[in-house]
Amino acid sequence: MELRHLRYFVAVAEERNFTRAAERLHIAQPPLSRQIQQLEDSLGVQLFERTARPLKLTDTGRFFYSHAVQLLAQSADLESMTRRIYETRELQIALGLVAAGEGISIVPSSVYGLKRDDVSYIGLDDANLVSPIIMSIRMLDESEDISAMLKLIYALYVEEQMEYLPPHDR
Repeated sequence: MELRHLRYFVAVAEERNFTRAAERLHIAQPPLSRQIQQLEDSLGVQLFERTARPLKLTDTGRFFYSHAVQLLAQSADLESMTRRIYETRELQIALGLVAAGEGISIVPSSVYGLKRDDVSYIGLDDANLVSPIIMSIRMLDESEDISAMLKLIYALYVEEQMEYLPPHDR
């Protein structure tokens, strides 16, 4: 069974007529009838009551229809999400920094050292430390997306040069 079979079946079920379904699908009616027959043969069930006019779904056909519609919707979602991920090859990561005191900048040195191939932009505003640091990470390979982010975040989190100095007693 292929997605094509599901699309054809749903069209026939919704149109309740092979000729109108074929027109909707922009194919000839005889090949559509053969495809539906092949689908029924591969499943070993009858999906339509062919003696009724207009066509009616059997009980099995109604069950199959509800699931076929869901599968086609999921297939369309999968297709559009995959395209969107491919087209959006950049990911933004925002890091919020809190000022440690007047004029004191606590920016991990690893942030400044991120001029690597997988970073397309880093903006640091030391004058306003409360504003977030925005970085766009260009993903080189879909399989490296999450691991690249986690390595970056981990490298920033475990910055060894960050120190805490208690307030001075006068």
